[in-house]
Amino acid sequence: MRPPHSGSGNTVGQLIPISPQSHRELRWRRPSNFRFATGDHLMPLGLREVGKAAMGMPMGFIKLEEKFLLVAILGLRNGESLVVQESGKWLAAHLPDAYQGFPFKMARIDAGRYQVCTDEDSEFVGKAADISPDAKGWRVFFDEEDQLAPAVGELVNKMQQHASDLVLAERAMEKLAGMELIREWEITAGDEEKPVQVKGLHNIDQERLAGLEGEAMVALRDCGALYLAYAQILSGHHMPSLLRLAQLRWKEPETEELDFDQVSDSGSISFDNL
Repeated sequence: MRPPHSGSGNTVGQLIPISPQSHRELRWRRPSNFRFATGDHLMPLGLREVGKAAMGMPMGFIKLEEKFLLVAILGLRNGESLVVQESGKWLAAHLPDAYQGFPFKMARIDAGRYQVCTDEDSEFVGKAADISPDAKGWRVFFDEEDQLAPAVGELVNKMQQHASDLVLAERAMEKLAGMELIREWEITAGDEEKPVQVKGLHNIDQERLAGLEGEAMVALRDCGALYLAYAQILSGHHMPSLLRLAQLRWKEPETEELDFDQVSDSGSISFDNL
């Protein structure tokens, strides 16, 4: 996990809640490519995007503390995305909703609430005094009346919807876990000479799901968990493509086992800050 930002006591990691007091003299700009995402190997998904995500990438579950989270699987080792080229081009067919507001992010306050933040150390945020008048693409955070600027407000609305979708996904995950429909996903990456076991990812137990009837299926359906389960199963067909990308990218696997249960100090699996 990344340490709290030294500039404020009201922070989550390096993310600073946006406010007129903190960001009046700052400017922001949108990225022109996805190089900023090269270190993301997992990304949380909201419930309403799982249909689109299932058509473009493998989805799975990871367990943090005592709960499971739904994630897009973008890479197979910490801090490495396989779906972003060196040029910054995005390779997958779906772009997770979590990226739609970048450089803004939703930071979790508690179980059901998020706050819009930004990383002031990002290359996409800068002091107005340091930005050349000729520089293009830089925008204000707030207008002269200290209201969110229109461009920011539009992104915030989308991000708030995504935050609601994350909560819905978590509720569906609780139902799936409660019915013991989640199992360890056995994945082997690398090549035959140096296989790499990927640990810590989970998927749907299809045999157990097929054995459910009546009220159990209705309960899954009513909270979106049944839709989520089928979408996750469908998305698994993209795993061979991701494994192939990994094989092409990795010349020498660094380890014989990759464990997604391990949260690194770099913060690459810090989902409270996404």
